[in-house]
Amino acid sequence: MTFAFGRRGYYLYWPEPGGGTRWGANLPQQRPMSLVEARVVPAEQWLDTLRASYGDDDPGRDLMATSNAADLQVVGSLQIMPPVPHWHRGRMVLVGDAAHAPSNSSGQGASLAIESAVQLARCLRDLPDVEAAFDAYVRLRRTRVEKVAARAARINHAKAPGAVARTLMPLLMPLMVRTVLDPEKTVADEQRYVIDWDAPVTAAPAPR
Repeated sequence: MTFAFGRRGYYLYWPEPGGGTRWGANLPQQRPMSLVEARVVPAEQWLDTLRASYGDDDPGRDLMATSNAADLQVVGSLQIMPPVPHWHRGRMVLVGDAAHAPSNSSGQGASLAIESAVQLARCLRDLPDVEAAFDAYVRLRRTRVEKVAARAARINHAKAPGAVARTLMPLLMPLMVRTVLDPEKTVADEQRYVIDWDAPVTAAPAPR
């Protein structure tokens, strides 16, 4: 899958196993557009907008030129859920995207949900009552998931680079791939967050 910064917007594309190419586009907008609003616009008009927006890009222009309106799937704007202040009440607790849905730019929604499920299980196993277990679970998870969500939000604001960024990107990207975006370094950083299933969870000390 290739992620591309076009002159007027961000898009991605990937080859289909049976032949052809599938793509997705993220057009900048003045305000968020709901699914209903987006689908009121005829597909042919959306395709004209896409062709105008990506006409200066390679291979964006070819992707749009060889697509047809009948195949478009218009979904409107993605709404990022704000932080949830309370993750539990009584015997009910939220896990995964219900509590901490990051932007899809993070690519970590499923993995964060699995981590939270494991931590919640540890807390329920080791602490004497549900309230204490839920409190410990939130304490163990909130900082990490909000950090990931904040990082994804920063990425979302950089999907239509200006003229200077477009000039510098081809020069800087090879350097970034070898340093900042180094896959081995990224994996090593993520591996620092390790859940030790066998380590007992303790309740937080009571406030004085």
